[in-house]
Amino acid sequence: MSFIHSIKFRFTLLYLLVLAVLLTALSAGVYFYLSRSLYQNLDDLLELRSTQLVSFPAILESIEQGEFQEELGEIVILYFYANNQSVEWSPLGMSIPLSDKFISQAIASTGLFTTIQTAESEGLRLLAVPVNLGPPGPTPSIPPSLLVIARSTRQIDQALHGLVRTLIIAVPLALALAAGGGIFLARRALKPVDKIAQTAQKIGEVDLSQRINVNTKDELGRLAATLNEMIGRLEKAFQRQKQFTSDASHELRTPLAVIEAESTLALRKERPPSDYRQSLESISRETRQMSSLIDQLLTLARADAAKEQWNFTEVDLGKLITNLSIDVEVLCQEKGLSFQLGQTQDLVVKGDEARLRELFMNLLGNAIRYTPSPGTVSVSFVREGQMAVVAITDTGIGIPAKDIPLIFERFYRVDKSRSRTEGGSGLGLAICRHIAEAHGGKIEIESQVGGGSTFSVWLPLQSP
Repeated sequence: MSFIHSIKFRFTLLYLLVLAVLLTALSAGVYFYLSRSLYQNLDDLLELRSTQLVSFPAILESIEQGEFQEELGEIVILYFYANNQSVEWSPLGMSIPLSDKFISQAIASTGLFTTIQTAESEGLRLLAVPVNLGPPGPTPSIPPSLLVIARSTRQIDQALHGLVRTLIIAVPLALALAAGGGIFLARRALKPVDKIAQTAQKIGEVDLSQRINVNTKDELGRLAATLNEMIGRLEKAFQRQKQFTSDASHELRTPLAVIEAESTLALRKERPPSDYRQSLESISRETRQMSSLIDQLLTLARADAAKEQWNFTEVDLGKLITNLSIDVEVLCQEKGLSFQLGQTQDLVVKGDEARLRELFMNLLGNAIRYTPSPGTVSVSFVREGQMAVVAITDTGIGIPAKDIPLIFERFYRVDKSRSRTEGGSGLGLAICRHIAEAHGGKIEIESQVGGGSTFSVWLPLQSP
């Protein structure tokens, strides 16, 4: 990716644009502030000088008589009307062209400032104040008259022009230095982004073990930590997927191997009808188990894809368990177990009755499967606040404490050597947890090796 199309370039460009606006505004502010200060100082000087001249009649008289000595750089001129015409009088013979309108306005005021340009294009700042005096000679006093004090603005203009030249050089130079510094800072600040991109390119579907090494506490550090957590979740998901695929392949391979072995053995040579029947029964048993496994895999696949269809209605848990207990009691009698059904309560939940039936039948089937004869399987009902709790208890072999957090994992079995002989696939509890969570509930376990197990299903009650 070229630098022009990078975020560093856009960041630096935006930074320079903001800086240019600020420097331009600052330069304009400095220029106008300095200009106003210099002219204000000049005005104060002219005003102080006019006060000195007007306050002493002797000075005005010396000006009339042409004996006044002006200060260096100062121009003093008198204006008055004679025979209805304005007349100017300067001790040094200087002339400042002023319009009759300005003279009249100045005589009518207490003092008036203005700036004019001379014939040599030099600026003059002047103050005109009214005074009472007459023209030189024997003519009596003719009020009012005008005293004009002027000074050149050459030094002020030179100072302002020097400031402008300095700013014209300094502002672009500052922007150039800022551009270099901005690029350096942008690269340094966005260096973790490059690390993130490089690490992300190395991470593939086959290698999710790498992590982004950005040890900062800023936004990029939090981004890197978030991405590391996401990669960790993906790694675990891929590991579960690989394990799931491996376990599913193993579970499907076993019944297929049995079917192939039985059919090959039956077809190898002529056998008595009883042998054929035994082979067909074995094939039928493995086919049913494989069909059940495929149904469970499809159920979990639809759950993962969120494409399940649920039919939520009001379900009476007591009635549902009572109906199930008929079949459960028969299964318990076949294995020499006793079945106890607690007193049912009016516990109504909103759920899919068929899926709830599957949930409780799986848990009851596991209780029967792992409870040796003689033993007991019991069901109890409890109301806990706004939750219905259905507890299924057995006196079976129990579950080791280390296996309890893992038994809801797909294909996980506590006793792998007995799983197939008992008919389990390792998917039943995973489906049970999914059904409970889909109804807004949960499953809790209490178990002790050799002391039996209790599976408690918590489901939210139907609101009135």
